[in-house]
Amino acid sequence: MGQARLRVGIAGAGWVAASRHVPAVLARRDAELVSIYDRDRARAGGLCEKIGAKHTTAGSVLAHSSLAEFLSEGLDVVHITSSPWSHHDLAVAALSAGSHVFVEKPMAMNSAQAKSMADEALTRRRLLCVSHNFLWSASMTNALAQLGGAPVEYMLGLQLSAATRRLPTWHRDLPGGLLFDEVPHMLYSANHLLGGKLEVEHVRATFDGGSCPRSAEVLLHGRTGQGQITMVFSSPVSEWHIMASSSERFVDVDLFRDIAIGLRPDGEHRSSDIARSSASAVSGHVAGFARAGGRWLAQRQFWGHDVLIGRFYDAVRGHGPVPVPMEDALSVVAASDDLLSHLGPPTGS
Repeated sequence: MGQARLRVGIAGAGWVAASRHVPAVLARRDAELVSIYDRDRARAGGLCEKIGAKHTTAGSVLAHSSLAEFLSEGLDVVHITSSPWSHHDLAVAALSAGSHVFVEKPMAMNSAQAKSMADEALTRRRLLCVSHNFLWSASMTNALAQLGGAPVEYMLGLQLSAATRRLPTWHRDLPGGLLFDEVPHMLYSANHLLGGKLEVEHVRATFDGGSCPRSAEVLLHGRTGQGQITMVFSSPVSEWHIMASSSERFVDVDLFRDIAIGLRPDGEHRSSDIARSSASAVSGHVAGFARAGGRWLAQRQFWGHDVLIGRFYDAVRGHGPVPVPMEDALSVVAASDDLLSHLGPPTGS
């Protein structure tokens, strides 16, 4: 007789829950979405109604505005998809109630909160996993395969964010504004590619007069190499790219389009070498766009959330380790703390 399905609840009924977590959970045969919690009862109820209308195979999903009632459902796993300020308290409450926890990035508001969450998981003998989802996307999986395990000596992250795209309503209230909410993606990617032990060396930022940077450049290093992250929060377009170079391979990861392009050494950089690299880049882009487009048309484009959630559920069942080691999760929060401390007071544009 097979194992019973995991009883899953989601705390936070916003966009990331509806667009990433709910579809990923409902696609799994080993899990049952039981309930949605949000302090706004109408929002929780609205998401439950959408689930019932769109996913006819889903059972009745209950809406809660009471955290105690939500946690009394006997949940095996709780996903935390609410605003960053609530992550610590919700995680500790869910772990204390006996649930395993999958929490969105940023893991917590600071390292003290993150360590408290990790300690609670250890005390309660429950698993805690942070959503470093892009590491499990098709593009990053492809990129890591092309690097072949070779140490990355240099990593460059480019994050352009347009103010016109969909953004959380609370992002300007965060320390550092949108930087705080979005930079974990770049930091956990850098931490992974550069072999862990990520450390921030220098930060240069520009401001428009408030406390939220208009742009930031970050120099950092890990065990195997060094890197730079450039973030612009006033761009006319939104583009997130990560480039990584080992001694023998180079990859360019287009995170939004979920495409990875790998280039081999170009020899003496003659015209024929350049033409070969150009042909490889174009063909890789076209093939990657076709594969990513196919996933999007099939409504299975989740940018790694589905794979990561599945691996976490496997860990909950005892079939493997937590896919994001707590050492890595805490390292990323520490790097975020350090980055914010380097920002200093606004210096003007």
